[in-house]
Formats: sequence, C-alpha cells, structure tokens
Amino acid sequence: MQLSSVPLSLLPLLAAQCLCSLADGPHPRRHDYCVLGAGPAGLQMGHFLQETGRDYVILERNHEPGSFFAIYPRHGRLISINKLFTGRHNPEFNLRHDWNSLLGAVRGRGQPRAPLFSRVSSALYPPAHSLRRYLSLFAQELRLRVRYGVDVAGVSQGTSQGNGEKECDRFDQSQSYTLTDQEGLNYTCR
Repeated sequence: MQLSSVPLSLLPLLAAQCLCSLADGPHPRRHDYCVLGAGPAGLQMGHFLQETGRDYVILERNHEPGSFFAIYPRHGRLISINKLFTGRHNPEFNLRHDWNSLLGAVRGRGQPRAPLFSRVSSALYPPAHSLRRYLSLFAQELRLRVRYGVDVAGVSQGTSQGNGEKECDRFDQSQSYTLTDQEGLNYTCR
C-alpha cells in the first residue's frame, strides 16, 4: 500500500497501534504508537497517549507543528472564533466555547493543564500564525515526543527482509505496517 492510497484524513490519526522501530542506530527505538503529523489532531492524539502513559512518537514532515497553517487559509485568518469571554467562570464550559484550544487534562480546581489559545491571541478571528505559535507552545509545554523532519514516503503492509521472513514475523501480518521515511529509515508498526 502506497502512502498515496491512504486517505489524507487518516494520516494524522495513523496512530496505528505501532511497535515502531527506527533503524538509526545499534539500539532501535521502539514505540507502541506512531502518529503521523503534528497538526492539531496529531498533537491532541499525542497528548492523550501521553496522559494515559502510552509509549508513542509523533512523526512530522516539517520543522514545526501546524505547518499547514503557514499556507492556509489563504486570507491568513482563522474562521474559528476566539471566544475569550463567555460570561461564565466554569473552565469546562469556557473550553467548550474556545474553538482553537486543544483539550488538556484538568488540574485541581478545574484549571487546565494544557495551555489555552488565549495565551497567544485575543483577536476574535485570529491570524493563522497564532495557531502555529499555539501548537508549538502546546507541544513544548506538554513535552510531547515529536520528531520533526521525518517525511513518511511510503507505507506498506509487512515488508520482506529478503530471506523469506517478514520484518515483523512475531506480529499478525494483517496488522503490521512499515513506514519508510525520506532517508529510507523504517518504522515498523502494528
């Protein structure tokens, strides 16, 4: 299966319960989950995986999260409103009306653990670069495990090692995948 045959809407959430091994050294790194893309959905998924104690990695093609918003929307403004004042003091209610903040675990007394979008912009229709700044802040403050500069060039189901054995024979082949990046490094996932 080539990457082009994977629906684009699924790429950020290809947190395909992965046992990823990165062949970049004598001790391959292994992860239970891989997330493709450090956009809002990818960072949100990484945050939830981290909160539940999962071993994961986020693979991002560019050198910063949310790079989509460097180009789009073309007019440079988000169409999602930044509703700072709801007239209520309930943080959960306020977060439901905050269309730009990602969800985060709540600390004691209802205070959010994750940064809110209001830290980077107070504009009703914020500029797109504010979302890029916010996503960087979210990834840094929550110490999400993002590997930047990893462009997944191909996805295949269970690759052959040349000796007749599959790379992940210990896994059910119907559930194993190999993600290959631009350098030819493989991330084996299931």
